[in-house]
Amino acid sequence: MLLSAVLRTSEVESRATRASLTELLSPQMGKDIVWFLRRWAKTYLLVDEKLYEQISIPLSTAFGADTEGAQWIVGYLLEKVINNLSVWSSETELANDTVELLVTLVEKRERANIVVQCESWWNLAKQFASRSPPLHLLSSSVQRSLMKALVLGGFAHMDADTKQQYWAEVLHPLQQRFLNLINQENFAQISQEEAVKQEIVATLEALCGIAEATQIDNVASLFSFLMDFLSSCIGLMEVYSNTPETINLIIEVFVEVAHKQICYLGETKSMKLYEACLTLLQVYSKNNQSRKRSDATAEEDQYQDLLLIMELLTNLLSKEFIDFSDTDEVFRNQDQGTPASNRTVSAADVVLYGVNIVLPLMSQDLLKFPSLCNQYYKLITFICEIFPEKIPQLPEDLFKSLMFSLELGMTSMSSEISQLCLEALSPLAEQCAKNQEKDTPLFIATRHFLKLVFDMLVLQKHNTEMTVAAGEALYTLVCLHQAEYSELVETLLSSQRDAVIYQRLADAFNKLTASSTPPTMDRKQKVAFLKSLEEFVANVGGLLCVK
Repeated sequence: MLLSAVLRTSEVESRATRASLTELLSPQMGKDIVWFLRRWAKTYLLVDEKLYEQISIPLSTAFGADTEGAQWIVGYLLEKVINNLSVWSSETELANDTVELLVTLVEKRERANIVVQCESWWNLAKQFASRSPPLHLLSSSVQRSLMKALVLGGFAHMDADTKQQYWAEVLHPLQQRFLNLINQENFAQISQEEAVKQEIVATLEALCGIAEATQIDNVASLFSFLMDFLSSCIGLMEVYSNTPETINLIIEVFVEVAHKQICYLGETKSMKLYEACLTLLQVYSKNNQSRKRSDATAEEDQYQDLLLIMELLTNLLSKEFIDFSDTDEVFRNQDQGTPASNRTVSAADVVLYGVNIVLPLMSQDLLKFPSLCNQYYKLITFICEIFPEKIPQLPEDLFKSLMFSLELGMTSMSSEISQLCLEALSPLAEQCAKNQEKDTPLFIATRHFLKLVFDMLVLQKHNTEMTVAAGEALYTLVCLHQAEYSELVETLLSSQRDAVIYQRLADAFNKLTASSTPPTMDRKQKVAFLKSLEEFVANVGGLLCVK
């Protein structure tokens, strides 16, 4: 009954638009209708009955697999989408919600199989591919989502000839128009013309949409298609080096490809992506240096650049702990290309090169931007956790910047940032213990952090949620600097004038390390230490806090 009521309301709206009565309608009402239809379709349309022990018989009969009702409503919803995009192209929120409904219709194969049988779907695809009005008037974000939907639809069930025809009508025009434009002899001269810039931006948005459509069963096709574009995108970095919005969009293409595809790529394909990302960063670094020499831009101008670069590096790092590939399983029917063993670029190379760009540009003023600050500390924590052996190899000035960032995050940032920094310390201390090299810059830095973490736990008020992260950091640092830890305890005890407080502290410290004397990097000892630390904080907490 509820669905019927919404469909009747939707039909009244559709008939009003066909009668040119749009000015009498409310975009908010249109938005609410699409909001409901999208959620209903996602949940109830063509439900996979195998996933449920019991299912509503009326629902299954009306909108289940192989029912006329399912075919009818898929066609109706598709017409609703097309009508909305024609009438409401200037209403960004309504257009965006409408395209999200379209994505819902094609993201599940059973629904997509019905959608691609509709003639209106093919007309929509041709209209969008040819940049015809009014679709070319849609906002960038809506065009991106529309391309995502069109790509997802292309992986529905079709015979080989039909599928080839579909891609020829959806992706081939995009590729051909882009290549024809950038290969013009005078492209450098015409590149700043508004029409040319709009075409480049539209293509970059479409590439982001294609990347967003990635699923495990289509990643092979989409990766190959997108890789052909990435080298051309790097060339655009040179052409549009003084156009920040375009530079951001180019980097965002790489961010989306890494985000959506890296977890599915085997070693060979990962190498290709790493190489492309490294080249991108090298070009960005060169352009950024020349920009700094010629134009002292405000730090805020680099905010979006840095945020996207750090997001790219974090996405590349995610391969180390989220990997669904099976030695290029999804690419098995394609040419494997150069064997991975002959390639030299790794995730570590790209990430550390990126860190060389990011660290010198980060400042305390830029860290006042919450999203940038979070992304920065997330990145350096991942690097310390995944590649701790690379940290001592950083150039001296970058190493100092990194250590200063960790100290700043621990002492002057939010509890969330402080926790990230504490989580970064443990692998660094463990790396020092492995190397058994004293008087290295990292060894000396960890000694300094021992005092900071000790003071945080014993002398300062801190968020109790950080106790575990601080405790793990403290334990690894104590293993590394046992003499210095004993000295910190003795100094603290000797400063006490109250005999009762002295004794309470002495007993608490003795219990704290009783289960791990001498402390080693043994997991059982660490667990016992953390358990004792809870009791320690409960007994000593507030006794000595100075702030």
